[in-house]
Amino acid sequence: MKLDDDIKNMSFEQRGKALQRARNLVRTHKNKKNNARCWINDLNLYDKLLPEGIEKPGKMDLSLDILLENCKKYIEGQKCKVKKYNGTKKHED
Repeated sequence: MKLDDDIKNMSFEQRGKALQRARNLVRTHKNKKNNARCWINDLNLYDKLLPEGIEKPGKMDLSLDILLENCKKYIEGQKCKVKKYNGTKKHED
């Protein structure tokens, strides 16, 4: 089975329900704030949205120093400004 063949075999109504479910999952993920979001949330989202799922993560093998540096980079990346632009959001660097 090729990726996304499941969508090709869905009715219009089933596609609509799948789209609404996907949007709800993405909104739930997006709305997690500050420390409420973690890398495991990304994996859970992928696992719920993709029919092939994901390979379950094993033990994290990063040193604490590398893990904290990655967290610092992530947090700094979250500080970008977002403004409304013609009804859509546009990121400013």
